[in-house]
Amino acid sequence: MKSIKSLLIPFIIMVVLVAVAIVVVISNSNGSSTEETGNSSENVITIENSLISSIEVVRQDGTGIGFQGSIDDVGNTSWTLMDKYSSDVPLSNNSISSWVYILSNFMSDGLIGDSSELNLAEYGLDNPSYTIIITQFDGTVSRIFIGNKTANGSDCYFMVEGDPNVYTVVSAKYTYCGFQLIDFLESAGLGIDYASLSTFEFKRASDNIDLFISCTLLDTGDPEFIVISPFNIEGSPYFTTFVDSIVNLEITSFIDIPDDMLADYGLDSPAYEFTFNLNDGRVVTLNLSALINGYYYGTSNVVDGYFKISEMQITGIDTQLMMMLDSYLVYYPASEMSSITGTYGDESFTFEISTNDSISADDATALLNMRDAKVFTSEGRSYAAILYESLITISVSDVDLDADPVFEPELEFEFITTDHQTHTLSFVPRDNNSYYAFLNGEYTYFVVPASELFNDSGTNTYYYGAWTAYELAREAIDNAIAGIYDIPDPEAA
Repeated sequence: MKSIKSLLIPFIIMVVLVAVAIVVVISNSNGSSTEETGNSSENVITIENSLISSIEVVRQDGTGIGFQGSIDDVGNTSWTLMDKYSSDVPLSNNSISSWVYILSNFMSDGLIGDSSELNLAEYGLDNPSYTIIITQFDGTVSRIFIGNKTANGSDCYFMVEGDPNVYTVVSAKYTYCGFQLIDFLESAGLGIDYASLSTFEFKRASDNIDLFISCTLLDTGDPEFIVISPFNIEGSPYFTTFVDSIVNLEITSFIDIPDDMLADYGLDSPAYEFTFNLNDGRVVTLNLSALINGYYYGTSNVVDGYFKISEMQITGIDTQLMMMLDSYLVYYPASEMSSITGTYGDESFTFEISTNDSISADDATALLNMRDAKVFTSEGRSYAAILYESLITISVSDVDLDADPVFEPELEFEFITTDHQTHTLSFVPRDNNSYYAFLNGEYTYFVVPASELFNDSGTNTYYYGAWTAYELAREAIDNAIAGIYDIPDPEAA
């Protein structure tokens, strides 16, 4: 008896499952499901762009957008707004052409069924979300009705006038029907070239940067950027790359942002501000938000409305300040330098240079306190070069805009160029490890590490401080044998 009951239980479960399946099938056949019943692809309507004289999308609320086409002598189609939607804003013909193609070609994902047997309200087709009206040059008019999206959002329902069936198609059609004038605006640049750029200002809210920069076009055609406020120093290659990405920025994507949502897009208080002053008197502004989900949102006085640009379009906008700047306060090749004088405490030196090439060239003259400084290591490294490189590449490490140091220098170097320019670098102690840098008696706002002045790198001749390099060169001159001197290696002693 127990074994018979064991057989009955799975049999009863099977009967219940079959009954449920029958109910589901009947339910689907009565139209209670809104999913398609066929999934074979079918070309429902195709109209070539060249045949279309106008195309209009009318929304459920009666608003819309539409374009009319004209064909030139070589068969190219140009699109303009229909008179009822006219506007003076520049539009992208390519963007309109793509939009027209997408909304005049419908390859169905599946057939739902005959509309006479369906409740069209379930599909949003009793009062369509969008109606596409296409008029051909021969007078033929076609209407395509777009309904709701399917439950999973990947498709939407549609019908074509004169065809009794309801179909599904990719939901991108629904999205394109919602396009507005802003989606067809012509891409725009800032209209700046380096030959016309005089100065510009760059503000960055995250670290309160406010730089005023001059731009000069070199004979090579490359721009030279010099920060002239709040300090004076040349821009680094990183800075040039960054500015280049801004000047050549192309705005391709516009967005409609209500005034009460500007804060959500970071446009109530921009994170980055640019003001470009051109030689002809024009001023070009660009304001950008902080990065939001891979985009910067912005405004500019050269375009109407708001736009967004990809983070891939801008290079180095958040580069650290010191990386944006050249690290040298005074830098010249040896061929442009006449002499360098150094003073530290009671000691001083004069380094006289004459060369048309490098300081180590055979015909170069390098006199340190009237003594020949062209002494070499056994490997051929010149002590004149070690000294010159250390003096001319004194590097800044930080900015201190708040300091107001008294001009009481501990160490000074005076540089005189072959064209008689004089630059005096003075160093006032800041702490045990750094100095305030002054140029020609004016505080530069830059800080120089003590190592740039006094580092002793032993046998590694590429990391000597400027004054220590002088002491090394003097030592080499004093102890050279036949013009050769090798720095003693303390580890070999």
